[in-house]
Amino acid sequence: MNVEELVKNKEELIKLKKAEIKTVKGGLSSVTKSVSNVVKGVFKDNDTSLERTIVGNTYLWMDSHDDVHAKGCFSKSIKENKSIFHLHDHEFKITSKVGEAKKTYESEIAWKDLGIEKSGMTEALFMDTEIFKDYNAQIFNEYKSNRINQHSVGMQYVKIDLAVNDEEYETEYKVWQDNIDTLGNSDKATEKGFFWLVREAKLIEISAVLAGSNELTPTMREDKPEAVKNTSEIEEPSNDTQTKTRRKSLI
Repeated sequence: MNVEELVKNKEELIKLKKAEIKTVKGGLSSVTKSVSNVVKGVFKDNDTSLERTIVGNTYLWMDSHDDVHAKGCFSKSIKENKSIFHLHDHEFKITSKVGEAKKTYESEIAWKDLGIEKSGMTEALFMDTEIFKDYNAQIFNEYKSNRINQHSVGMQYVKIDLAVNDEEYETEYKVWQDNIDTLGNSDKATEKGFFWLVREAKLIEISAVLAGSNELTPTMREDKPEAVKNTSEIEEPSNDTQTKTRRKSLI
């Protein structure tokens, strides 16, 4: 679909995105290995449980759905949703729980700490989670062996804007101008000539996956870098307070 068709059908496309259940697009990224080697976080082990910090999404990064998540896009949802789940493969059922979320928050992090050669900071969605062996022994062992380095959010779109690199479309071009220089992979957006800016979304869960559409979603290593600065967080409730929620997933 070219830029003219995108702008002409923008409202309908946004409606479709808000109603969409997404699945994985694309494969593993060439930057995945470097990310898992440099990023740090909560890291505790015993025979029955692990504590890890995982990244559900890195903002200002164009993913394989042509989406760019704006800073703070999950902030409202994090405050309102007291039951954010840690699952595997976006299977929304009891037997798909991997662990219990202890804290979900958005924090700043340096691009270089994510393996990206760009100066300055971005923001990412983090979860401090306790992973239990009796929930899923195979995934427990994968985390314990540091073999899981991709995650993905289950979410619903709330506010979306279209950005296009064409002066003919004043509104969409302004979104482009206001944001393009902040992207960690602006070359990809420039090649495509457009992106969808996700200003707000409802967070439902974070899943361990083989490959997310946003590849900057590792399991962090011990001791967060000083570049990480907390900007919003919630403490998660105990198991007996969790409730089910219908999901739309972006991975």
